[in-house]
Amino acid sequence: MSLFCSALDFSYLCSGEKRIKMKQLSNITTAQYEIINMLSCINNDEDVKALKAVIVQFLNERLQNEIDKLWEDGTLSDEVVAGWKKEHMRTPYKC
Repeated sequence: MSLFCSALDFSYLCSGEKRIKMKQLSNITTAQYEIINMLSCINNDEDVKALKAVIVQFLNERLQNEIDKLWEDGTLSDEVVAGWKKEHMRTPYKC
């Protein structure tokens, strides 16, 4: 996260009573706290859908970057993927 983003305060978007106080939460990181406070501003299903789309895109980009690293270092290859087609990962059941 950039310094600019981490310094943003979204409280101006929300009414004061909606903001969650850090002391109300336990075992939560500062990043999680900031996300929760931003989410308190979402009031309708349309915004939830839009936010989900952004989060899915973000996670997809991170996943694709990790997969690309595995291909570059040789952990993943066409042979490995072809081998997955032949794997039987079923749970053996006793009859």
